[in-house]
Amino acid sequence: MAKEAKSRYATLRYSSQELLTGFNEEIELGRNLGAFARKTNIVNVEDEVLAKIDTIIEKAETILEMFPGQLHMNIVLLANSADVARVFKEKYGKNVNYVAFYSLSEDTIYISVDDAKLAVLAHEIGHAIVGHYFKVRPPYNVHELMAQFVEKRISD
Repeated sequence: MAKEAKSRYATLRYSSQELLTGFNEEIELGRNLGAFARKTNIVNVEDEVLAKIDTIIEKAETILEMFPGQLHMNIVLLANSADVARVFKEKYGKNVNYVAFYSLSEDTIYISVDDAKLAVLAHEIGHAIVGHYFKVRPPYNVHELMAQFVEKRISD
């Protein structure tokens, strides 16, 4: 990863301006969430992406009613789902067809820019928030239900 940018809640890593711009185009907040993101000082695409990410994280915390202290996660932009699958295989030795995943041990979301959508990012952010909130990790199915809840409610 060549570039890194930090916001209040996230460190974003990406290899090219093209990936960043593509991600920005794919993550559409809608009118309600977009109003919050526009309140920040946006000068360039990187600023806009960071504002979107922080807005989604704050909304996800509200949806879950979980506000973990010192919340900060990493988000890595990958070109496509094949790259996501390759990274997952390197880390866990399993073949998957994911478009994104959250690594609890690294506190990192890996996401395919080609497949990036608000719901997908919100789902993975839900995992990160749950991971930060509980001292003892809840069972996988409970973790997944909470992430799905964020995914379904993010546009409300």
